[in-house]
Amino acid sequence: MFKCSLCGSEVPFSEVAYIRGNVVICKKCFPTYYVKNCTFLRRRLVGENPPACSFCQYRKACDSYIESLKESAG
Repeated sequence: MFKCSLCGSEVPFSEVAYIRGNVVICKKCFPTYYVKNCTFLRRRLVGENPPACSFCQYRKACDSYIESLKESAG
C-alpha cells in the first residue's frame, strides 16, 4: 500500500497515478496535482494560450483553477 501525498489515504499500487521520489499521488488527486504543477500555468495566468493547452485533458480543471486564482488576487 502507498500513501497519497495530497489526501493522505492509503491506496494500492493500481490506484497510484504518479510516483516521483517521495511523492505519491493517487488517481483521485492527480488532476489537482497536475493542474497546480503544470509548466504552462504562469503563461496562462498572464493571458497566453499555449497550443499544448488545447489538447490537455485537464483544461477545464485548469480554467477553473486560474479563475479562482484571479478572483482571490483581486
